[in-house]
Amino acid sequence: MNQQSLIKKFLPHLIAVAVILVVMLAYFSPLMSGKVLKQHDVMQWKASYEEIAKFEKESGERTFWTNSMFSGMPTYLIGATYYYNTSNDVYRYVNRVFGNPLETIFLLYICFYILLITFEVSPWFAIAGALAFTFSTFNFINIDAGHAGKGNAIALMPLVIAGIKITLGNKKLLGAVLTGIALSLQLAAGHLQITYYLVLIVVVWMITEAILAFKNKTIPNLLKTGAFLVVAAILGATSNITNLLVTEEYGKYSIRGTSELTKTTQGTSNENNQSSGLDKDYALQWSNGVTEPFTLLIPNFLGGGNAGDAHTHNIIEKEFKAAGLQQPKQLAEGIPAYFGEQPFTAGPIYYGAIICFLFVLGLFVVKGSEKWWILVISTLAIFLSMGKNFMSLTDIFFYNVPLYNKFRSVTFILAIAQTTFPLLALLAIRDVINGSLKKPELKKALLYSGGIVGGLCLIFAAMPGLASVDAEPIDGQLKQYGYPLDIIHGAREKVRQMDALRSFMFIALAFGALWFFITDKIKQQYLALILGALILVDLWGVDKRYLNDKDYEKRKKTDAVVEKTQADEIILQDKDPHYRVYNTTQRLDQDALTSYYHKSIGGYHGAKMRRYQELIEFQIARNNMEMFNMLNVKYFIVGDSLNNLFPQINSNANGNAWFVSNMVWVNNADAEIDSLTNFNSKQTCFIDKRFSEQLNGFKIKADTTATIKLTKYQPNKLVYESNAANAQLAVFSEMYYDKGWNAYIDGNLAQHFRCNYVLRGMQIPAGKHTIEYRFEPQSVATGERVTLVSSILLYGGALAIAIAAFLRRKKQQA
Repeated sequence: MNQQSLIKKFLPHLIAVAVILVVMLAYFSPLMSGKVLKQHDVMQWKASYEEIAKFEKESGERTFWTNSMFSGMPTYLIGATYYYNTSNDVYRYVNRVFGNPLETIFLLYICFYILLITFEVSPWFAIAGALAFTFSTFNFINIDAGHAGKGNAIALMPLVIAGIKITLGNKKLLGAVLTGIALSLQLAAGHLQITYYLVLIVVVWMITEAILAFKNKTIPNLLKTGAFLVVAAILGATSNITNLLVTEEYGKYSIRGTSELTKTTQGTSNENNQSSGLDKDYALQWSNGVTEPFTLLIPNFLGGGNAGDAHTHNIIEKEFKAAGLQQPKQLAEGIPAYFGEQPFTAGPIYYGAIICFLFVLGLFVVKGSEKWWILVISTLAIFLSMGKNFMSLTDIFFYNVPLYNKFRSVTFILAIAQTTFPLLALLAIRDVINGSLKKPELKKALLYSGGIVGGLCLIFAAMPGLASVDAEPIDGQLKQYGYPLDIIHGAREKVRQMDALRSFMFIALAFGALWFFITDKIKQQYLALILGALILVDLWGVDKRYLNDKDYEKRKKTDAVVEKTQADEIILQDKDPHYRVYNTTQRLDQDALTSYYHKSIGGYHGAKMRRYQELIEFQIARNNMEMFNMLNVKYFIVGDSLNNLFPQINSNANGNAWFVSNMVWVNNADAEIDSLTNFNSKQTCFIDKRFSEQLNGFKIKADTTATIKLTKYQPNKLVYESNAANAQLAVFSEMYYDKGWNAYIDGNLAQHFRCNYVLRGMQIPAGKHTIEYRFEPQSVATGERVTLVSSILLYGGALAIAIAAFLRRKKQQA
């Protein structure tokens, strides 16, 4: 192949890369002037990660445990450092080149572009499809919140599908290598919920392929393909096995595992709400309403995000002004714009009106098996996103489909349709361009799809109240404060109407462009340009409602993520190496910022320890002071009426460890959590009878002179010195987690047990002793050995194939 041919072959792909570089730099132009996105969840993560980062920088060693959040938890799902995973190195390189959030945007675009090329879509139309996938509002809402892991996991989904598509063809080795690397990268993004949804896509797809192979008598070829894909999946998964092992191990102890409690905080049975994973109420808390999927087509069908946006506020303000209300602007901005059934939302999931139109067109014009598996998994995802509002289907999956109940926020499953909608939409364009259908049939399909999707928009434009605009309990609260509900409902209808007309306009323009192409009025290059521009303008306009210049701030001159308050300054003067803080001015389970400077009993994480969550619900939330004492809460951060923060000292905090004079055996978790309601934690501890063998025959002999104190603190190593005339029972103000924490007395491994529902206890011999707790998770060591081998095979194999291809081409040119 000569130089001219090479340029002709790769020029469209180079232009495709240039397009996304120009577009993303234009959209995120404030980044070029030194500003940064605020990204609430990134701040929360950085705060929760601070102790880990500081310790690893100062000591040069890793820690897989942090005490900065929720009184202590593994770092596995916060920011653990694992060796030998080459995919993590790839992410670090991409991040250095683009930075946050441009790395996510680039990956979204490039991976979907590759997917469309593997499905034989023209590069010019693949650019339009990649823009549609990239600018779907879900991606930009994730970026605004700071959900980089979720964004990258979604971005890699198309690349895995592309690898499978190639493997199903004739280039099985190339496809398998791409599948393995793509899966490895997808898993390395660290969002297993999105990976799970990717698996659902593949399962439905492979069932379709199996049916087709049986029908065409090509089972042997499918088995051969399956063998390649199984090897690819094994290598992709095992290159991330360290993270998978520790996540699976920790999951059983987190809120994603099964509770031992049989009752709720109200004392009623918890049987109907429990599962082998998350409690049903918690898992389904964020469920789409039955009409919410209309936002895929009409963005503000339910008002947009809770906080609203300039577009929505302007419409509501005009309606309030027309109704004669005083201060219409303040009223419009003061009420929640969203009126759907989720507790709240940052914005709608909108795929683009043109994409929805082309998706329906694909149902008419795409003739292969591709259409059917895409339709099945897309429909399934939409219905499953309704969660508690479609329990007949949800219960089947929640109780019967493996791992489904391990994940919350079922609305995330729309990441599936976010991938499949633009895929089928562009396959429709592919088949229109290729002339797969005769013109009369094509015109008919275009009229049907335009009539269905465009007609739906016109119906809601003409009758915006056709679907309810009521919102409970929001309306009840608004009515209580004297807001005129009839005027608010009218404003909501107007918001819906305006966006329905907007979507119809884009559908009409796309319809017109396709019609002109079919009737030979314009060439396909112009069609690609028109569709790409329309898709970008449509999605850009909606994305700017939720991620715009107001979401940036000037880069701070200091590296500190959290500004130090006066309360922080005072508390940090304490030279005690290890105590805890409770920031009473923040919600306990929504506050990781306190963890930046302190070891907090609160935090912000979707997989906190199950027993700790139950301790919060049953005892801490009821302000049981003994809980704060046994958790060694030395300081409470409180605020005054002027929002000034200051610390209050808890002089009754138990310290890091103490000897108790009384131990009480309990039969089960229910009895243990109840026992903590009224007791003296300095004198008594409660122990589950499952640990009775450790204390068989042991009796506490009082020793008022006995002492135990912490002498050295590291997040992964705690050292105590004890001195007692008789054997004692010590309680340690540390979270019990036996999958890594080992106890040693004078260097010898010793048994320890759980007490007081979440803490550690140990029998300490008489005399002077050194007690150590070391966090030594064997799953990390095992995983890293497997990861090393898998990464060498996966990336080494890819390199070998690339070298072989280069040498073969060089030989052909000689």
